[in-house]
Amino acid sequence: MSAARPTLVLACLLLVACAALPLPKAVTYHPSDADLTVTRIVHASLIVEMRGTRVLVDPWFHSGGLVRQDEPLGLLPEGLPPVAAVLITHGHADHLDPDALRALAPKVPVVIAPAALHAALAGLGFTTVTDLGWWDRTSVGSVDVTAVPARHGGVENGYVLGHAGVTIYVAGDTRTMPAFVDIATVFPQLDVAVLPVGGQRILGFLREMSPEEAARAAKTLGVRRIIPYHYGAAGGPPFSWRAAHPIQRFIDACSAEDIPADHVVVLEPGESWHYFK
Repeated sequence: MSAARPTLVLACLLLVACAALPLPKAVTYHPSDADLTVTRIVHASLIVEMRGTRVLVDPWFHSGGLVRQDEPLGLLPEGLPPVAAVLITHGHADHLDPDALRALAPKVPVVIAPAALHAALAGLGFTTVTDLGWWDRTSVGSVDVTAVPARHGGVENGYVLGHAGVTIYVAGDTRTMPAFVDIATVFPQLDVAVLPVGGQRILGFLREMSPEEAARAAKTLGVRRIIPYHYGAAGGPPFSWRAAHPIQRFIDACSAEDIPADHVVVLEPGESWHYFK
């Protein structure tokens, strides 16, 4: 029995690694004059644009052998618009793609990330690496960027971006945490929150928010609009699985929290949403 277990694990990993990737979409990015535009690329990879200043969050264009994309890429690297900075929440493979970052480094002025990733990002070619710890702030053009707490596995940031009275919170791959109250206190009028709903479990233990926990977090944050994300990957460590039907579960859970259905914005890969305040 014990000899069979490693063989079974190896077989499962090979099945994940060999599974065909969804074909990417042929989507063209269109700049916007909205106060805020959010474009979901895949899984947890986003472009956030605030009045012409664009930030690329956790670019992930190359699936790995263990963790792969489970939905089509909404934008290809050659279709990306110019961006002023890259934001990295943490160093897991579906958030930190070395090949993508190495290609971006000559074209992007700055990368913003937790200090623990400084050496790795400099080694990929970025000449300006801005380290942010929780509650540290910096600016990208006219956009203010604040790193906020996240709770996952290892050092991780969430980020709040603000410009001209509009704010968006990108949570990263976080579990539920008391710090949502702190974020709501410091940013009491959040316009948009991008929250993970994938509900990944490893050996039965939650590593990120379930759809129901994400709905409760949205209620705590008192946010005007919520974009669910972080549900477009497959694979991971052995004995890992993700929530089934995460979007519908999240919508149902928001309804149970008295969050109106039109406050939930579901974006397909490559789709943009425009917000005017």
